[in-house]
Amino acid sequence: MKRLIFVSLISILFVSACVKDSDTEAEAPKVEILLPFPCDTIYYGEDFIFRLKLTDKNELGNLSMDIHNNFNHHSHGDNITCQMDDRKEAIHPFSKAWIHSLPNQREYTFEKVLNFPVKNQDDKVHDHGDYHFHIYVTNEDGYQVFTTLDVKILHREDVD
Repeated sequence: MKRLIFVSLISILFVSACVKDSDTEAEAPKVEILLPFPCDTIYYGEDFIFRLKLTDKNELGNLSMDIHNNFNHHSHGDNITCQMDDRKEAIHPFSKAWIHSLPNQREYTFEKVLNFPVKNQDDKVHDHGDYHFHIYVTNEDGYQVFTTLDVKILHREDVD
């Protein structure tokens, strides 16, 4: 019995010594935000370009992103902090999510023209102020990177 335990322990040590540690940070895709710039102002009802440079050592997989308000000044990690408006309660905040399959390439420039509507489906004007994008990129191996982008969304003119 002692010999069985000894052999089992030696086997476990041998196998664990042979397992290659992987640096998930080195395995994860890379995201460079090209447009909009951090702290840019986006206007409801106007087109703007959302552009990312995505790279991976093997092949890219999926991109998912969303935008939501930051009226309470919460944070999602290490990103450029912008000059923020005073904290406020969200009444009719804008939010949206997207999911895109990426081409099986090592490098890809993702570009999408976006336009955030002035009003929601109930014909209520969306709140203006501080918002941020969540951006998730996953490669074909399942490794994922997350980053954020803070922007301000305003109304160009008075809306009711």
